[in-house]
Amino acid sequence: MRDEPLREQAREAIRARKLPTRSYDRISGGPGSEQPCAVCGKTVPRAEMEVELEFNRPDATPGIDRFHFHQRCYAAWKVERSKVG
Repeated sequence: MRDEPLREQAREAIRARKLPTRSYDRISGGPGSEQPCAVCGKTVPRAEMEVELEFNRPDATPGIDRFHFHQRCYAAWKVERSKVG
């Protein structure tokens, strides 16, 4: 399976500012949480491994932004964030 469509989706999410390009503050992995993937939008089922990233908000709004990824979608984001950012 080719990764170019996932990489294009990651690029578009970054350009639309739906995903950050900076390094995350925390990473974790485990069974899918049934949440939508930040790149492809499809649910990450419990039967699959998920990558969850947390970003502390850099502005005056306190809080944490969390993003859920399929493993391949995370890899696509990781490659594209350095190119687009």
